[in-house]
Amino acid sequence: MEQHLIDKEKPVIAITMGDASGIGPEVIVKALLSREIYEICRPIVVGDGATMKRAIKLVQKPVELRTVKAAGDAQGQTGIIDLLDLHNIEPNQVIPGQVCRACGKASVEYIVAVTRLLQDGKAKALVTAPISKEATKLAGYGEMGHLEILASFTGARDYATMLVSGQLRVVHLSTHASLKNACSLVTKERILEKLQLTDRCFNEWGFEHPRIAVAALNPHAGEGGLIGVEEINEISPAVKEAQQLGIDARGPFPADSVFYRALGGKFDVVLAMYHDQGHIPIKVHGFEKSVSVALGLPFVRTSVDHGTGFDIAGKGVADSQGMVEAIKMAVRLSMENRL
Repeated sequence: MEQHLIDKEKPVIAITMGDASGIGPEVIVKALLSREIYEICRPIVVGDGATMKRAIKLVQKPVELRTVKAAGDAQGQTGIIDLLDLHNIEPNQVIPGQVCRACGKASVEYIVAVTRLLQDGKAKALVTAPISKEATKLAGYGEMGHLEILASFTGARDYATMLVSGQLRVVHLSTHASLKNACSLVTKERILEKLQLTDRCFNEWGFEHPRIAVAALNPHAGEGGLIGVEEINEISPAVKEAQQLGIDARGPFPADSVFYRALGGKFDVVLAMYHDQGHIPIKVHGFEKSVSVALGLPFVRTSVDHGTGFDIAGKGVADSQGMVEAIKMAVRLSMENRL
């Protein structure tokens, strides 16, 4: 293989392979066919060599896999995927589209390995391919998702998920909770906490006074208490206290119009009260380019805004645009501190 001069000015971006039985390996290979990625960073995949080789064969494009021993060895050369191979899963354990305990265990091990790279300063940012919560639960990790796993390993206590698609940005008060439980999580304390976190992160990204719209929980923002009192008892008091702290928080606004207003430039970001309230407008607006950004971690972490795609795994039809956008976003946030 021809020796390639490493451009140390380009940041090392670590990419976890995700669940080996899902579409993660495929979308990574497809994304790393993009020359524009190598113009801005040195990507390195943390995962399993045999799985990545199968993904390359599935994609049927001229790309090589290069195993490295350290993140700093990533060359960032178009046509070559640099890989830190953990050798932590047997090929016969990986069946595309099937939930697998071994795949769940391995996917968490990739996250742990990359967390250490970031904590040691060996990588600039993290991009994650999707994992299966069902598989990680089988492996003994409970109901934890990516963000919860990363928070537990880094000690982060105040964190949140933000989805971005173009100019629409949505932070979530809660994510992977049932709707019944999510409603009980709509408290003044938690809303104020997320408003402070959002304001702080947006300040770091160049927004001097970010305009934060707060979505209501109930239809028509509760109609003055006629169809719900959370707006009166919890949301409005949190907004008012945030304003007293100098945060440009506004609302609560009816959820059926606030995202449209944000797209029109009225707000910089919307705080949604639960998972689907925030995910639906993002995915309707631009699912193929939507990216998940973690708030509150000690390093930059972005992710594709889709799941493991077990229904299409192994078929070679997965769209990689989300992974391309997640890598680009990771570079932008870690190097330029801007959305």
